[in-house]
Amino acid sequence: MSQELVVLARLRSDLLNAMFTKFPLALSVEKLQDSVSLAYLTRDMEWLTAAIKGELTNLNQAGLIRSSAKGYLLTDKGRRDRQQVARFMDNSNTTT
Repeated sequence: MSQELVVLARLRSDLLNAMFTKFPLALSVEKLQDSVSLAYLTRDMEWLTAAIKGELTNLNQAGLIRSSAKGYLLTDKGRRDRQQVARFMDNSNTTT
C-alpha cells in the first residue's frame, strides 16, 4: 500500500472524527481543515484543501456524511461507523 493511500485513509478517519466530536453541528471545509492541519503539517495548503475536498466527496458518496448550507455533518450511518470505531478502539467518548 502506498504512503499516499495511507495518508488519505487517515485523513478520512480524522475528518469523520472531527465531525463526530462536533455532532450535530455542521463543519465548514475551513473548520475541518483547522481541525486536521496539525496532523498534516505541510507548506502546501492547496494540496491539503484539495485532499480534504476530495475525501469529503468520497465520504458523501459512501453515505457517511452529507452537506448542508453550513458545511458537512455525519449521517446516521456515519455516526454508527464512528461509534463502532470508538468501541473497537476502546474509546469512551462516544455519543448516542
